[in-house]
Amino acid sequence: MLFDAAAQTRAGETIVEIGSHQGRSTVILASAKPPGVNMVAVDPFEDVRWGGGPGAIDIFDGNLRAAGLRNEVTLVRRYGAEAGRAWSDGPVGMLFLDGAHDYSTVVSDLTAWLTHLSPNAAVLMHDAYSAPGVTRAAFRFMFGHPTFVYASSSGSLVRFQRASARRPLSRLVSAMRMFARLAWLARNLAVKAAMMRGWRLVPRLLGHSDSIYPY
Repeated sequence: MLFDAAAQTRAGETIVEIGSHQGRSTVILASAKPPGVNMVAVDPFEDVRWGGGPGAIDIFDGNLRAAGLRNEVTLVRRYGAEAGRAWSDGPVGMLFLDGAHDYSTVVSDLTAWLTHLSPNAAVLMHDAYSAPGVTRAAFRFMFGHPTFVYASSSGSLVRFQRASARRPLSRLVSAMRMFARLAWLARNLAVKAAMMRGWRLVPRLLGHSDSIYPY
């Protein structure tokens, strides 16, 4: 889904990623972007809670170089909302949010960047069905926004598309599709809670055999 959304970005627009960590999604986005599309990765690489700390930026830089994409990506070492408020480099055709997952930060990031989005822009949010703060922002802020419609989901990744008009029927269908995905959120939260308590059987019963949290 990330690759497809990036590939649909138009020449003269920019792809903006909030939260890059070690560059895995950055590589996907930079690999997919068409000629004439800029790529900006926004991450302060400071807070260890979000993958920052000593050496974090070196890992990010090394992964991009290994993929031959370091010259295709501009790194902005700021927090998402700060970078959005300072943005003056033209229309953003795709915004990918994967920064801090609490509700207030997600909304701040969205608010700062929405004014820079192009008329055909896509907004993708990671962990929208595994982190309650992101889920709340997706439903209350993005779904309720007058110029965006819910497009699709893949795992815990959700995509919204900018539209000039939203018909009542399409809004109802989008709402039903979004609410149906809440079962996936409930499953992921149950798996996380069980893993935190050391309950090994519950995750397996829910189809999770990995040793790390789902999404």
